[in-house]
Amino acid sequence: MLNTIILVIPILLSVTLLEWYISHKRGDHVYSTGNYVMNLAIGAMDQVASLIYFGALFFSLKFVYDHFAYTHLGNSWYIWAAAYIVIDLLSYWYHRFSHRVNILWAGHVTHHSSEHFNFSNGFRTSFFQGINRILFWCILPLFGFSPLMLVIILKVSGLYDFLLHTSYVPKLGFLEKIFITPSQHRVHHGRNDIYIDKNYGSTFVIWDKMFGTYQEETEPVEFGIKGNYVDNDPLMAIGYYYQHLWRVMKMQKDISRKINMLFIPPERTPSIVRGQKELSFHNDITPQWRSYAFFQVAFAIPGLIMMLLFKDFLPPTELIVYSAIGITSMSTGALILNGKFTENFQFFEVTRLFATLLFVITHFYLPGHHYMISILFFLLSSLFLFRSLKEKEEDKLTR
Repeated sequence: MLNTIILVIPILLSVTLLEWYISHKRGDHVYSTGNYVMNLAIGAMDQVASLIYFGALFFSLKFVYDHFAYTHLGNSWYIWAAAYIVIDLLSYWYHRFSHRVNILWAGHVTHHSSEHFNFSNGFRTSFFQGINRILFWCILPLFGFSPLMLVIILKVSGLYDFLLHTSYVPKLGFLEKIFITPSQHRVHHGRNDIYIDKNYGSTFVIWDKMFGTYQEETEPVEFGIKGNYVDNDPLMAIGYYYQHLWRVMKMQKDISRKINMLFIPPERTPSIVRGQKELSFHNDITPQWRSYAFFQVAFAIPGLIMMLLFKDFLPPTELIVYSAIGITSMSTGALILNGKFTENFQFFEVTRLFATLLFVITHFYLPGHHYMISILFFLLSSLFLFRSLKEKEEDKLTR
């Protein structure tokens, strides 16, 4: 069966590209190329991981529904409406806990660590956040809401949340009194003192007003997080706060204090170096390296979409390999465009491309045109990489 929900992704990508074009014409720096590709890479990881954790979510919801539900509600329109409201309330509290509990913040901080705010932030979700949600959502079937209903509503709510990530929509008048709007969500992503831990709502603004976390947009928003984090590596964006927590826990002398570090708010965490170590990176991105980065991204995006669309027709080995190729290609593009690559990076790229070739050689005897696509990817990537390395050697000789 085709995974047709994936067809929404090209539409959302088109929305981000349109906004990127507007930003480019205005010259307002709402977008940065490296940041945009990085957001897409993080989103690609989340989409691939969702093949596992979304199945686990549905299984968990169904298990609770079948064995522990107090009642089984029907599918009337008012049940759907009630389910949306209940999900929105639970989303508020899950979101609030994700900012106030260290181990949950570690999974959520990825969504906040960008210093740019645009539609592509909607893709920027750590797969750890998807895993963390499962336990929270399992509360819902207890009240009789069917798993299928809950999953559909969660998807619709997620789409609405995606559309909140824009700097171009102004305040919306009376709608601000009912719904969470882009203006209110900009506040949530701000690191201004007045905006910290405000506007947790997903669709309806009533929860923030009811529980005292509402803040209107009253001053220009500074996006990102506090601290010395540098946003230039997709994997670091996902894992850096987990590393920080691990270091903090190792500093504690007894087990109770170690465990306590997982549950205290982020601002109460002992102050040690957060984020990346100081390393020497290449900041002089040549046209050839940029071409290589754009090729990797341009090949990976449709490849991943097609893989997710036809996932039920591919064996697990191919799903894993194609996921790895797509994700590493996206991450490679982000690292290059952000100027974060060292001498070892070139060795990694050569190794990655030959691993792709090895996979094709060992599977080419099987039917399927997708192996020809893999060969094309290898050949073109090798060509772009060779040009980049050759230019680097020529540059050394001329100095």
